[in-house]
Amino acid sequence: MAKRVLTWKFFRMWVVPGVGVLAGVALGIGWTAWHGDDSNASTALPTSASSQTATASLDTIEKSVSATGTLAASNNETLSFDASGTVTAVNVAEGDTVAKGDVLATIDTFQLTADLTSAKADLSQAKATYADAEDNADGSDSSDAQIASAKANVEVKEQAVKDAKGKMADAELVAPFGGLITSQSYAVGDSVGSSSGGGGGSQTGSTTSTTTTGITVVGQDAWTVTVDLSADEVDLIAEGNQVAFTADGMDQFFGIVTEISQLPSTSSGSAAYPVTLQITGTPEGLFDGVSVTADIIYLRKEDVLTVPTNAITTADGTSTVTVVTDDGTEEARTVTLGESSGSATEITDGLTEGEDVKVTVFAQGNSDLGNTNGDFEFPTDGQFPGGGQFPGGGQNGQGRQQGSNG
Repeated sequence: MAKRVLTWKFFRMWVVPGVGVLAGVALGIGWTAWHGDDSNASTALPTSASSQTATASLDTIEKSVSATGTLAASNNETLSFDASGTVTAVNVAEGDTVAKGDVLATIDTFQLTADLTSAKADLSQAKATYADAEDNADGSDSSDAQIASAKANVEVKEQAVKDAKGKMADAELVAPFGGLITSQSYAVGDSVGSSSGGGGGSQTGSTTSTTTTGITVVGQDAWTVTVDLSADEVDLIAEGNQVAFTADGMDQFFGIVTEISQLPSTSSGSAAYPVTLQITGTPEGLFDGVSVTADIIYLRKEDVLTVPTNAITTADGTSTVTVVTDDGTEEARTVTLGESSGSATEITDGLTEGEDVKVTVFAQGNSDLGNTNGDFEFPTDGQFPGGGQFPGGGQNGQGRQQGSNG
């Protein structure tokens, strides 16, 4: 029997591919044995859509511009002694609350009293000189000049008395409004006045150290926030617009727009318009320097008929909804749209309150060890978020230009 010779050509054509196939099969079997059936492994599934119903209901439509700013007390004043003297009493400390008219600190009045007495004496003498000049008037130019000079001197001395009385009043620092003491630099025995730059001074031996601050009172009943808006945002708002404020650890509080700057500021690198917001009411827990978020409501419409935006289909300029009757019958209905805000859209014509509409809900399905993410439930009772709870209600004023986005 003749022997078969395995040539390289035969080996290349048949043996090598066969070995490759066997190796592939072996690897496949090994992978399956090691990992098991991976039919339940996480895989991305196409986006799926489901239909539910929602009820057309009355709601509030709002549009706002959001910005951040810092709380600042409208009343904030640092008081210092203008008169010279020695501090005799300090009645407050940092953190104290004071009322309008409270005496915060005093200085001695010995020198002030002496100055006032001297000023009054000088005034009396000036008046006497003026009276003598008038009595001795003879109609000459010299006599008239003496009378004019004496009268001018009386006016100077009267101002001196007025100034001395003012300095007597300056012997007390009085709270100009009620508020919180945020800084206090005086101590009993400090030498204050013009020699210490109008601030307080601490004297030790022959050395006097001056301070540049006095007593700072921050009002607690009037607050403002200044925010920066872009030109497009400023065009949406107007003075008098309502504002809702939020801050960490605080209840929501409210305010209004009181001033819109017509000149931009470029300190931030881009043009921005400062807008001043005034807090209304008497919210508690506000502090100077706290960062807040302000939502300026430039459009607010109450009790308007709304449906979920996903219930509306618009094609070629015509908007329709699918109305679902009690027996499940579906009817395509042409509707007229109003404003949109968030997930709700106003219907101005074509639908009535209480009618159910079909809503298409899109969900990205996936499988993760048998678990799926497609269980979103759309509200079916018309309970969408309402408007901000501002005192008095009513429709908020429109901005200078009607916006098209919320």
